[in-house]
Amino acid sequence: MLPAPVMLHAMDATLPDPLPRGKGVRLCHPDIARAVAPACLSFDGEMVEALPGETLAAALAAAGILAFRRTEKGTPRGLWCGMGACFDCIVTVDGKPGQRACLVKARDGMVVESAPPAAPAPLAPVPEAIAERECDVLVVGAGPAGLAAAEAAARAGARVVVLDERGEPGGQYLKPLAASHRHAAPDRQFRQGEALRQAAFEAGAEILTGATLWGAFAPEELGALIGDTAVTFRPRRLVLAAGAHEGPVPIPDWTLPGVMTTGALQTLARANRVSPGERVVIAGNGPLNLQLACELLDGGVQVAAVAEAAPRPGLAQWRQAAALLRAAPDLAWDGFFYLRKLRAAGVPVLWGSQPLEAEGEGRFRALRLSTPAGEQRIEADACALNCGFQPETGLARALGAEHRFLDQGLGRLETVADEAGRTSLGTVFAVGDGAAIGGARVALARGRLAGLAAARDLGLAAPEDPAARGALRRALDFQAALWTLFAAPPFDIAAIPDHTVICRCEEVTAGALRAAQAEGLASLGALKKATRAGMGRCQGRMCGATVARLCGATEEAGFAHPRAPVKPVPAAALMLELPEAAADWSPISAPAFNTWAGRADAAPPAECEVLVIGGGALGLATAMYLAREGADVLVAERGEAGMAASTANAGSLHVQLLTYDFDGESDRGPAIDRLPLGPRSIALWREVAAEAGESLGIRTEGGLMLAETERQFAWARAKVAVERAKGVESHLLGANELYSLAPYLGPGFLGACFAPGEGQIDPLRGTHALRRLALRAGARLQQGVEVQAIAREGTGFVVQTAGGPIRAGKVVNCAGAFAGRVARMLGVEIPVQGAVQQVIATEAAGPSMRHLVAHAGRHLSLKQGDGGHLLVGGGWPGRLDDRGSPRNLRRSIEGNLWVAGRVVPALAGLHAIRAWTGLAVEVDRAPLLGGTPGLPGLFHAVTSNGYTLAPIAGRMTADAVLGRAAVPREFGLERFG
Repeated sequence: MLPAPVMLHAMDATLPDPLPRGKGVRLCHPDIARAVAPACLSFDGEMVEALPGETLAAALAAAGILAFRRTEKGTPRGLWCGMGACFDCIVTVDGKPGQRACLVKARDGMVVESAPPAAPAPLAPVPEAIAERECDVLVVGAGPAGLAAAEAAARAGARVVVLDERGEPGGQYLKPLAASHRHAAPDRQFRQGEALRQAAFEAGAEILTGATLWGAFAPEELGALIGDTAVTFRPRRLVLAAGAHEGPVPIPDWTLPGVMTTGALQTLARANRVSPGERVVIAGNGPLNLQLACELLDGGVQVAAVAEAAPRPGLAQWRQAAALLRAAPDLAWDGFFYLRKLRAAGVPVLWGSQPLEAEGEGRFRALRLSTPAGEQRIEADACALNCGFQPETGLARALGAEHRFLDQGLGRLETVADEAGRTSLGTVFAVGDGAAIGGARVALARGRLAGLAAARDLGLAAPEDPAARGALRRALDFQAALWTLFAAPPFDIAAIPDHTVICRCEEVTAGALRAAQAEGLASLGALKKATRAGMGRCQGRMCGATVARLCGATEEAGFAHPRAPVKPVPAAALMLELPEAAADWSPISAPAFNTWAGRADAAPPAECEVLVIGGGALGLATAMYLAREGADVLVAERGEAGMAASTANAGSLHVQLLTYDFDGESDRGPAIDRLPLGPRSIALWREVAAEAGESLGIRTEGGLMLAETERQFAWARAKVAVERAKGVESHLLGANELYSLAPYLGPGFLGACFAPGEGQIDPLRGTHALRRLALRAGARLQQGVEVQAIAREGTGFVVQTAGGPIRAGKVVNCAGAFAGRVARMLGVEIPVQGAVQQVIATEAAGPSMRHLVAHAGRHLSLKQGDGGHLLVGGGWPGRLDDRGSPRNLRRSIEGNLWVAGRVVPALAGLHAIRAWTGLAVEVDRAPLLGGTPGLPGLFHAVTSNGYTLAPIAGRMTADAVLGRAAVPREFGLERFG
């Protein structure tokens, strides 16, 4: 077990102003009554009445509390998606931060705070082991598709486990009434949900609620969290039925408390019997908005208007109406009933109308609309928006299943699957709206067919089901007719005003994204790294489609790759002590998977004085220093500049020797020779920051190398002596000195090495600054240019690319992990290796950890950025998949988090929000710089600790290319003989 947290404070422990309030409503209905006695909880010290069994969001909304927290920038936020996908409604519950109010059930005595606590309570117990469970079929999602698949497979005799994040099975469409109420005459939808749940239970399926599948590492290796306990599932067949979330509606002030998705408001009203206001306006596209309006009317809420983006149906649409009646007469009549009921209640249905802007000061007050009759402004207490859905394809994409782009609305990805839901992976099925938007009846039919197919795969008796296939065809016909009838105008990305927030988590505006594009950033990945859009808790669910549309994405490659954890998970639950995992350092001959390779901006220039191959930090630094001296420099980058290791690292600025640099005895060697370069390079990074006009997040408040045993402390003493001999300021601290300097550390450390000059940088900003400065100096950058061959031509070189040849007087090989491949094109062997390593980021906590922390006996680098996020790295490995793309390893995430939690126990009170991988480069712990003996004009610039050393290595390389200074022998190719 880890000790209690020490001195790591949560963000925004105090709020500048009280959160704005509204007036909530508890809905009335003759057939629905309360089933429990009221309880009492507190919100920011105020007592609030709640009904046990309803969600915390419902209890707060009923009390008129629409703003649940403030962001880091101080803006109030409340409920948005209502289904746990957006993380806008997070609050602190009983000392535990990051709890989603839309999922947590209210109970008596609960203490809720809008701000994270000063000292977060551990979010989960630290496991002694992580259990592994085998099953025949694992179903992810207990909505219509998942329950249908589970029932079919279980009745055939399969051992079926169903995981669902919510507290009750049913999904969004078949969600049951909350336990806080009872229904004397449930409607058809409630009855259908209860029947499907009961059928799955009776068939023998094991349904686990409150379960999050946080990582898909292989079809037979899936990391899950059941409550707060980690479990690894190893199914023989996998059925993904994760459902969909409502897509973003990027209009100005859509982040105001009181503005939420139609699904969120329907969950409040239908399941919890609450409305966030007495008067509601609904806007968007599709019949769900009409259903919600009628349900609110039934509960006593005034509906100000329903704005529908599709034009008013006329005689020309009679064929679609007839098709609806043929395919699903009950659903078609439901639609006609909704319209008739709204007309009778005097609710305007504004066809051909779209939301323009939400208005309000601290909370929603009015919605501006574009209508055929001109602009309208509708005042209301709350607003529901639905402009389409996004399938939850993250798990399928993480596993590598084939996907397609559908150009509707903002655009979306759908999983390619056959009629039974079988994907390109064979043992993985994807069904329901989580694979392709099709509605509940398509989901039910495909779910059943998938369950039967999975059972047959396992050798069980599961006959074909012609009835299910017929139901599927009718449901697909219904959907085709429905969305022809509700066809909305094309989405106009250019119409989004610059001040509109696109990324809700990181508060990135459309203007910031467009400004980054104007600087030459082309892909979603590049915009993400430049602006942080999509890097928050929701993993881009609420902004990814908008940013992809801004980039003109028309295929899966244009969307951000999902990362584990696919949703934030308590770091403590994954902390497992494991043997130290060493990276697999090996030559990498094939290029890593890069979707931009070969997509040149234009045909490359025919010639240049110096060609720099590789547009990472080192290549950009080399080009910058060369161009400043008047050299004609062209940087050829096979993908996008700076999009590989340079922006995948954790941003450590290393000065001292690392654990694997020093054997405890030697006073010479490559890593020791490298020592003087660190401080010089950090000084150059500061120059880069000054020239770029920003700090780049550079902070050098010292680095600690912790010693936990007497042997490690003796090693640290010898290391300090070697570092001092090389001119690096380094100190040996005893336990008292260490804990005085770093009180956030866990107990048990005997002391540490302390290097005052060590620190960190934001690698995203740093790389972008190098790019800007290189271009400003006159260097040319050509992206999407992959070097295919190099040959000597006179005193220079001819470099073959897909876009044509480049003739260069000199070539600088800055290709990182692929530098060996480039060198071999000219018959030169250089000992460059690469390995996949990972970084983990947590949610933000109040800055109090100012050092770069490493461990003398374990793989670890741990730091806290200015934004409060803890970054955990240190050499735990990932892997390359079949396409050459780096991927996380589950065991590395677990082991790395354990080491970090042992060093900083407060980590147990934080969520891990994402982990990523990148290719690290190794030569022999020292840079490989300078010319090639026997081949004049060919230079190399490759180094481990590449981000720290990029500026100094770039300057030394530029000096060598220009003939100003020779590279010292200890860094040249000659040292390898």
